Amino acid sequence: MAKIKRRGESGAAKNYTTRNQALKKLQVSLSDFRRLCILKGIYPREPLHKKRANKGSSAPASFYYHKDIQYLLHEPLLQKFREHKAFAKKLARAVGRQEWGLAKNLEDSKPVTRLDHIVKERYPTFTLALQDLADPLNLVHLFSTLPTNPIPGKTLVPTEVIAECGRLINEWKVWAIRTHSLRKVFLGIKGVYYEAEVPGHGGDLIKVRWLEGYEFQQHVPTDVDFRILLTFLELYRTMISFVLYKLYTEENLVYPPPLDVEQDGRGETVGAFRLVENKATGASAETGVSKKAVKRAIAGIAASGAATVEDEEDVDMEDSADADEDFVERPSKAADEDVAGSAPLPTYTSLLASGPSSSKQALLFSPYTFYLSRETSSRTWEFVIRALGGKVVTSLAAPTPGSGPHADTITHVLIDRPMTDERRREMEAGRKWTWVQPQWVADCVNQRKVLGTGEYAPGQLLPPHLSPWDGEGEVERPWLGIDGEPAVVEEEEDEDVEVDAEVASEDEDEEDEDEDKENAPEPAAFPPALLAAAQKPADKALLHAAELEAEANGTSHTAFRAQLKEATKAHGKAATKAKATAKATGKADEDLRKIMMSNKKAKLYEKMKYGNAERQAEKEKLESRRKEIEKMARKAARSGKK
Repeated sequence: MAKIKRRGESGAAKNYTTRNQALKKLQVSLSDFRRLCILKGIYPREPLHKKRANKGSSAPASFYYHKDIQYLLHEPLLQKFREHKAFAKKLARAVGRQEWGLAKNLEDSKPVTRLDHIVKERYPTFTLALQDLADPLNLVHLFSTLPTNPIPGKTLVPTEVIAECGRLINEWKVWAIRTHSLRKVFLGIKGVYYEAEVPGHGGDLIKVRWLEGYEFQQHVPTDVDFRILLTFLELYRTMISFVLYKLYTEENLVYPPPLDVEQDGRGETVGAFRLVENKATGASAETGVSKKAVKRAIAGIAASGAATVEDEEDVDMEDSADADEDFVERPSKAADEDVAGSAPLPTYTSLLASGPSSSKQALLFSPYTFYLSRETSSRTWEFVIRALGGKVVTSLAAPTPGSGPHADTITHVLIDRPMTDERRREMEAGRKWTWVQPQWVADCVNQRKVLGTGEYAPGQLLPPHLSPWDGEGEVERPWLGIDGEPAVVEEEEDEDVEVDAEVASEDEDEEDEDEDKENAPEPAAFPPALLAAAQKPADKALLHAAELEAEANGTSHTAFRAQLKEATKAHGKAATKAKATAKATGKADEDLRKIMMSNKKAKLYEKMKYGNAERQAEKEKLESRRKEIEKMARKAARSGKK
């Protein structure tokens, strides 16, 4: 006997659950449920049949996968939420009874929620974390620029959160300066876009692009639910901390880097951090060789084929956390000194200037020292210049011992306002400086070379600042070469390109027309007058013009007729193909629209199409009947006259 299925025990009703049902099963409040879903990456779903998923009810509801809610039942954060709820009740009771000692003890023992296990679950590998690093960096940048108290008496975002976001951003920039990983800069409407190359698994470079807003006074809207944003921010802060710890450890640096209180008090951003080398323990520390260098040497021996089987097994059995990724190798100290070619800088500056990259673009500004005028954004341009090996002077005062770059070493001045010659000479004081606008730095970074400064002089109309990501600089902007230089092609190369294009077009015709053994010429291969006559064979004026053109070219009449026939045939096939493509595109668009409809609306749409087709057929039938009657009437009239 077949088993009777009860309603709501199979199908969509079993696969989906409503939000209210999920709240009852998890025994949490709505705010805690939203926070939990954000942290775990669980989102509402759209069932194909909402009524079936809601067990026959047509009331509006939000649906989640049943398996996702079952997965949340075992989440350790649920216990933390319950502990925090109990803590809030006890604290409110103690404050209400004015038991200040008990309230202070409760505040000191406040339960702390850690998201380390969630980051490890959502990003099991370091490469996955790097690929998803753009949104965290954007949000942390946004919160780092918020005012600490936008509304008197009401703070929307805690001051500690804003300070931590600023610290994370500065630590990220310090790492980018140290490794010279910045590759592209674009000054957009929303802010400054950056792109850096971060080494991932196996030495693969992952492109990370993020946005930093301009240094304007931020307007904080009051109608935004900051609880949701702060939940995302909590997860992103933990994730960025994981990534920075990995990156700093691979560079053999201590994380977090110590903060110089004196430099921070002077308003320094990236310059306020001191990079400290992480001294290895054991024999490696005595010889000055890090564990990472030993592993890299073993891997190099294995790659050269000189390693034994036992050595390869030892490499494979290394700890996964230490051998997860193989980053770019750092050059020697002597190589750094040769590239820099200048006097040693203070502790933090010298560490920032010496990085693992020695490419031409990474050290583009290494011979130069920049002074930033007061109207320019020091937060932006100090980071860009130092990330490409340059040095920045923050004061024109007299140099002091150990103060680093000073006014006598300045080569370029970044200024964003017109300057008179008298004021220039007064500031230079006998020195020779190059005055440029800030866009010059960004254009040099994007084009991977030091550009001329004539077009970027103060007060000059700047050249167009194009986005470096428009077709990656080659497809959308074919007038630029691979390195951003104008593409210079000789005549012989143009002929080769034309020949290749003709061969490629012939190959496409052979694939599209397998039934034809002969390759039909492209319409563009015919003379213009002949092509116009082929498109309109009934036009005698175009035909006469084509004959005159053929006569001027020395083409015989027989060859002209053959070419005209081939051009007409090619144009007909192209027109037929275009019509078929348009029809197929229209059918595909219609199918896509039907997919986005609900089942009820799709059926109604089909009924409307059927009704329109019936009315059109009836109209055509009546039209044909009217033409027959008129024809018969004219025929009868002619016979009556006779």
